[in-house]
Amino acid sequence: MHTSTTQRRRQTLVSHILMWVGGRRWTWSTLWPGLFALVFFLVPVLAVAAPNGTTRDTAPLLQRLDHARWIAQGHGPRMLYILFDPNCPYCHLLYNELQPFIRSAQLTVRYVPVGYLSPSSFGKAAAILEAKNPLAALQKNETGFNVKTHDGAIAEILPDAASTKALQSNMSILEATGQKVVPTMVYTRRDGTVKIIKGAPGRADLPEVLKEIR
Repeated sequence: MHTSTTQRRRQTLVSHILMWVGGRRWTWSTLWPGLFALVFFLVPVLAVAAPNGTTRDTAPLLQRLDHARWIAQGHGPRMLYILFDPNCPYCHLLYNELQPFIRSAQLTVRYVPVGYLSPSSFGKAAAILEAKNPLAALQKNETGFNVKTHDGAIAEILPDAASTKALQSNMSILEATGQKVVPTMVYTRRDGTVKIIKGAPGRADLPEVLKEIR
């Protein structure tokens, strides 16, 4: 799993806190606030670093995804759901790496938008959902994605009530996968179990992941 800029900053701050604590003598009354701050920053890092590839019996999750607001690309026999944020650089990376498999008609991808990584994410996700051609809007967002600033290319809008409700529902699905991490891949394996992968697989690993899809 890749580490975002925010996560790297947290890890750097954790290192500084540890160095600062190590160079001083403390009593519990003075040390406790520092330990609380350390835990506050450390817990998100540990959560994001959790292992990929959790396999679960989650048929209800697939049912929720099937009825979610998503954007489909491809007409292949194998189905892959991806929960993504329009401003997520690793979602963008995964989008690009999936294109050859979609063009070869091996795969259908249903992109399930959420919006939480940055202040503009929710409005951009709504812009994709409310577009006359949501797939074209998604492609515009990814084609013009700014990898330096982690900004999707589509302009944010003020969401209407329907897209607001849909995005809130999509976020609850993401939370139901166990961790609020994007991208999250969900698919049915050949043995009938459901697999959840947090983060973008490496380019060399992606073909093997896709071979698992029923």
